[in-house]
Amino acid sequence: MPEFWVTVGLSALIAAAISAAVSVWGVARNIKHKAVTEEREKWRVSLRELVPELVSQRKQTARERARDAIVLRLNPYKDADVIAVIDQFVAAPSARGRLEVVACFQDMLKRDWERAKIEAGLWPWRARDRANGLVDEQQRCAQAPVMKSSDDEDLHRESGGNTSRTRRRAPEVL
Repeated sequence: MPEFWVTVGLSALIAAAISAAVSVWGVARNIKHKAVTEEREKWRVSLRELVPELVSQRKQTARERARDAIVLRLNPYKDADVIAVIDQFVAAPSARGRLEVVACFQDMLKRDWERAKIEAGLWPWRARDRANGLVDEQQRCAQAPVMKSSDDEDLHRESGGNTSRTRRRAPEVL
């Protein structure tokens, strides 16, 4: 009989230790997640302010100052391609370069936002990969050719050509 109580006592101690470890891990994860999320939000806001400033500057020195402020907020290894686009724009500003800079940052901010949403969810693991996959899929869907159907043509004739119905996209061919 004493063996039974020893087993029950040890089981309770092990369960308490596991519970304490999981609780500490959860609290530490939440604190870290909150701090990182807040800092990344500040980062996104600052980029949303600095990029329009960069592309709207007419003076070279002002563009260089805005460029430096943006580059200091980027990872020099992972974001080297974005930095190259910025440098091209600063060296020779053009309407096309302006659009390329804005497009780069739209993509970067979209990927970071999707990653933040995934990290805030129940399964935060591999958030960067999952967010990149989600954004890539959205881009593929946006670039897919629009497929007309006979229903669309009937609706177009019935409405006299005034329709705002969303057209279906053609299926992706792999």
